[in-house]
Amino acid sequence: MSREELAPLTLACAKCGTCRTVCTLYPERKAEISVARGKVALVDAAISGLDGNAEALQEALSDCLLCGRCERACPNQVRVEEIIMKGRADLAEEMGIPAWKQVVFGRVMPSAAAKNAARTAAASAQKLFLRKVPTGSGLHYRFPEKFGGEGRTVPALPGMSFLGSLAPGEAVRGEVILFVGCVFDYVFPQVGRAAYETLRLSGKKISVFRDAACCGLPALVSGDKASALRCVEENIGRLSAASPERIVFPCGSCLLMFRRNVLSFLPKGHPLYGQAVRVADLCEDYASFLLETGVVSRLPDPPKGEKAGRTGTTTRAISPAPSARAGRGGRFSAGPWATPSPR
Repeated sequence: MSREELAPLTLACAKCGTCRTVCTLYPERKAEISVARGKVALVDAAISGLDGNAEALQEALSDCLLCGRCERACPNQVRVEEIIMKGRADLAEEMGIPAWKQVVFGRVMPSAAAKNAARTAAASAQKLFLRKVPTGSGLHYRFPEKFGGEGRTVPALPGMSFLGSLAPGEAVRGEVILFVGCVFDYVFPQVGRAAYETLRLSGKKISVFRDAACCGLPALVSGDKASALRCVEENIGRLSAASPERIVFPCGSCLLMFRRNVLSFLPKGHPLYGQAVRVADLCEDYASFLLETGVVSRLPDPPKGEKAGRTGTTTRAISPAPSARAGRGGRFSAGPWATPSPR
């Protein structure tokens, strides 16, 4: 691992333990390596030559949601996410990336057609494979735990994606582009539909970005910078060619990639730098868009018996994060819209 890059970052940690009080994983893991203090100590030991167990370090660094709670609470402002990301990238370079990840990140995610083919195949074959998420996987905490002690499982993939539910010629051109993201297209298409339908209430013409590559964040957080770069280049080129006035993201992870990480991949001097700057400036979160355009006041009344918020809207259907009120960068979670069906 790179001592030159990581040592100045790890030295800022005072081992005070504040991170443990806010870590979302610690209550379940109850292990020091599950919190930022433990991970920073392991990285420090590795770059100092005191511990050469790369596999154990890789497992510890993978056991993190990168939610940022520890970083925000840290009194020393330790850049935990940067340490973990750099550590993962160094280990991926040192130990290699598994063959299946190379295929998924390098060949499937950068291509809209390949992503759709993979989703269709996975939906058809999902009953043939175990759906339980291994506890050692970084995906373990990203899916809900089932009742009855069955562990965490990957949600059943629906027969149709959100994009597949759009009629030919529907939402093809518009001043506002909806970048729905892979998860809200393939895994939870009802959320993609909810985002689309609520954006339409703004009165603006909405187009849905059909040719999207993956945002690249899954590859990036796995240490595969080359595949992440390919996804970024594909998306920047296609979004720039579409010439939108605004690009709206219901997925906070996709927005993070475009607003913060894209320019680290396409620095000054890169042929796509100018386009990347323009695209990044057009990106905004779903929450801010709905608030700014007054959509919240136009949402339908909640179903009978459901709790309503201050605006009279269903709190399950639209619930702004606190940061959404401050402008770009907030998140919304869409609620109980029907699963898309062909039109």
